Amino acid sequence: MLAIVRPLPQIRELVGAEPERPSDAFWLAKPWDPAQLVVARALGAEWLDDYAEKWRQIVLEITGDDLIAAGIPEGPAVGHGLQAALSGKLDGEISGREEELEIALAAARGEIPED
Repeated sequence: MLAIVRPLPQIRELVGAEPERPSDAFWLAKPWDPAQLVVARALGAEWLDDYAEKWRQIVLEITGDDLIAAGIPEGPAVGHGLQAALSGKLDGEISGREEELEIALAAARGEIPED
């Protein structure tokens, strides 16, 4: 219980947040413990309903191994590429393995700026 109460000021920031895109909501909620998200929802963070019901379960068809096989060296660039692809998928801008890989490779190569 103490773990939930301790970050209450930060949880209140979730309540005041108004993510513009599904990817914004996903990356905002992802690091939080589910119990803390329940508290934030109880305090009024209605956007968490969509996170829990729609976006939390979305996964990529590609992995870091796909980027490495395409010539991206292991390291932060792989993570940046995967994050860009997942954001695009969450926001409905891309779908399918080929589009995911295209966006991920572009982001990993620095062709798409980090948010």
